[in-house]
Amino acid sequence: MHSSDSSLTGAAITEDPSTWPGSDKVWNICKAVARAEGYHLGPGTAPYDLNNPGDLSPEDEAGQKTCGNPQHHDGSDIINFCEAEGGWRALHAKFDRIVAGRSKAYPQSWTWRQIAGQYAGNSAPWIANVTKYLGVDPASTPAQYVNGGAGTG
Repeated sequence: MHSSDSSLTGAAITEDPSTWPGSDKVWNICKAVARAEGYHLGPGTAPYDLNNPGDLSPEDEAGQKTCGNPQHHDGSDIINFCEAEGGWRALHAKFDRIVAGRSKAYPQSWTWRQIAGQYAGNSAPWIANVTKYLGVDPASTPAQYVNGGAGTG
């Protein structure tokens, strides 16, 4: 069940994108991923109901509190975070690791297209949504988006 404690933004995080956290380019990536995963569709969707805007799987908890076992949705197990803030923080940590070259699953050199192929079961709409939202080329990398360089447009 969706829950928000207001600790991240000072107000409840809901399906309304204006309530989502964000003050840097990694947060922009998080917002793009949340849209691609359907968090903005609100109640009745796994990302929203499980406080997990990135549809993150076990091992992506990033130290955030979970409530109950992961739930199986669309072919993968999805973490059930206790609060929306925990899910957003874990998503930020995941992409911060990718951008910094510290991810075990996603090399820093991987393009958005390569990340989508592993991240999303149905990667075509995911990549289209994420790159359109960010205004980047699917052949560029998250590190290029965050640190500047080729691939934005």
